[in-house]
Amino acid sequence: MPSDDNQWLPPGEILTTPSGGLERTVRLEPSSRWFSGHFDECAVVPGVAILAFVAETVTRQGKRDGRSPVVSGFCKVRFRRLAFPEERLRISVEPMPPGPEAELSFHVTCDGESVAQGVLKVKDIGAKGPASGKGDERTVERAQDQDC
Repeated sequence: MPSDDNQWLPPGEILTTPSGGLERTVRLEPSSRWFSGHFDECAVVPGVAILAFVAETVTRQGKRDGRSPVVSGFCKVRFRRLAFPEERLRISVEPMPPGPEAELSFHVTCDGESVAQGVLKVKDIGAKGPASGKGDERTVERAQDQDC
């Protein structure tokens, strides 16, 4: 799971919205390792980096809230526009409900324009319930659109 000092993930304050959702703004410097080879002539933020920022936002805040969230997959992900170095990406994720599993809608924007959206599947391996304890933090299940 990502830690606060993960060199791949930019730091950023996570805010809780009045409805309990999460919001965070991230910005990648042109020297970020994410841009190594992606692409030298015109650097763009890789889609996998955007998904990592979403997952890290939920897992980091979940840990701070005393939970043990593990990302089990993504589905219905749509990338709407490219993101570039030094742009500020705003990540919004709906609230994590009580219980061991959730499918959380997320939306990533830049200057009000949609960059990506989809659904993040999360398991709280510390929660009591029928699905608790079945996750392996090193494994990310491949989600199919029909499973969401």
